[in-house]
Amino acid sequence: MRGGSNKSANKSASVRKKEDLSSGILSELKKSINPISTSNLCVKLDRAWHTIDRACLILQVDGKIDGFKIGNMNLWRIKVK
Repeated sequence: MRGGSNKSANKSASVRKKEDLSSGILSELKKSINPISTSNLCVKLDRAWHTIDRACLILQVDGKIDGFKIGNMNLWRIKVK
């Protein structure tokens, strides 16, 4: 038998990074009364546009945020319950 870490107990680095990114996005959106664009989130979180956009899309599918498009801009806000 191979020895190894318990994967269910220890999260991988990539999972932790995704969770940190998601919590950072949610934190920024909670601070703002207005929707925030993907570009503005990139600047605030110091991440690539594509990374932020994908993370926001995942949060939207999970029902945590709302997203909409105005012109060429993707805007995000905390989902109203």
